Amino acid sequence: MSHELLVSSRAHAQVTAAFEWYEKRRPGLGVDFVRRIDATLLLIQNSPQLFRLRRGRMRLAMTPRFPYAIYFIWDEVTGFISVSRILHYSQNASGNLDF
Repeated sequence: MSHELLVSSRAHAQVTAAFEWYEKRRPGLGVDFVRRIDATLLLIQNSPQLFRLRRGRMRLAMTPRFPYAIYFIWDEVTGFISVSRILHYSQNASGNLDF
């Protein structure tokens, strides 16, 4: 079952910055990064229950190949999924993860 998914503007900006960084390192690497993010978002959208709760209602999905985590909340009643951040593993996620 596919759920409605909203990606925050902050998460979009984080993906854009990472894309640019990877593209500068090697042309095409940024495109591969975005493909992996999109595939992980699709997995979240189709099966959010696969990802366990981390802090409060926040869940975390790790991306393949690239050291990034997608932080999201899934409202099981409405089926709505909101992605608040997409961070590199080295970034501090202990701060406020709300929109």
